[in-house]
Amino acid sequence: MRRTLEMLRELYNAGLQERIAAYRSGRKISCYSQQAELREVRVVRPEFASVHVHLLQDALTRLDRAYAGFFRRLSSGERAGFPRFKGRGRYRTFTFKDARNRNGVALCAGGKRVKLTGIGNVKVKLHRPIAGRIKQVSVSLFGDGNWYIAFACDEVAAVPLAPTGQSVGIDVGVATFAALSNGELVNNPRVYESAQRSLAVAQRRVARRKRGSGRRRKAVELLAKRHDALRRGRLDFQHKVALDIVRRFDAISVEKLNVAGLARGRLSKQVLDAAWSQFTTILKAKAGSSGREFFEVDPRGTSQRCSGCDTVVPKGLGVRVHDCPHCGLVEDRDVNAANNIKRLGQSRRGGLIDGSPEDPRSRDSADCGQ
Repeated sequence: MRRTLEMLRELYNAGLQERIAAYRSGRKISCYSQQAELREVRVVRPEFASVHVHLLQDALTRLDRAYAGFFRRLSSGERAGFPRFKGRGRYRTFTFKDARNRNGVALCAGGKRVKLTGIGNVKVKLHRPIAGRIKQVSVSLFGDGNWYIAFACDEVAAVPLAPTGQSVGIDVGVATFAALSNGELVNNPRVYESAQRSLAVAQRRVARRKRGSGRRRKAVELLAKRHDALRRGRLDFQHKVALDIVRRFDAISVEKLNVAGLARGRLSKQVLDAAWSQFTTILKAKAGSSGREFFEVDPRGTSQRCSGCDTVVPKGLGVRVHDCPHCGLVEDRDVNAANNIKRLGQSRRGGLIDGSPEDPRSRDSADCGQ
């Protein structure tokens, strides 16, 4: 499997070099024309004949996406980022794109082994039974030195949960990871910040080692393991929070944030550590597979508008308590925003709040003056 990755890395780099040369000479070259040359490549380089052709095609497809993304970002005025040549150890995944027809990969031995064409039967530990029909299979080498296989399946039947008659709005933040419209606050674990010191120590150890030495390789592996543990901790936390929300609420409304823009501000490290986009993706997937309704709403004005009387109450980022001078509603700033997000989501749902018709007034208009 390592040999396969090295050969795909070589093909990726050769394809990139060919694209650069074609551009400088004024010629246009496409992904399909490069894939058509694979037959000649496998004749000239017999070792490539042992690699499944779909893996070779996938390497060129990944190159085409990176190349097209460069020109797209360049035309839109973003930071372009030209595709780089893959160094040793920088190419870590190969994909069988037609696993639907058992082309290149198949489970065998009762699901205890997976047959990879050109590689052989590899022992596999499935963390759960495969549901639906296998569509695509990717095999990846992680920084901790372990191999992982991902099965992308379609025709997976949803398993709806029992209705609860409740809905919720969610406001994500930095001080607290998430505030729910029912007043609950989810603490922010700050995974990266808590591990920042140990990561710095591991990074300095890598910098002190001589390039190409065995000691440097071991130091790199240790650093990769710490980064992998950080990633797993963040994923574990977000999966648990998302599952808890999906189990308790029928309709879930979240704010649609421009995370890329927020990550360019003063709180970029905290924003990236919270990984709001990843959490939203996980929550949306769990809601879809559980038969829950999921809405993404425009977040503009949700923090400034009072959820009790719908009046705009301006406040800076340092003000953490919403105190409305018009109706007297006092609550956490993020909870107030979550209630506004919930209301926006319910307006898209069809005017129903927790199973009952929405009152023309706000939810707290009757008692917000108490």
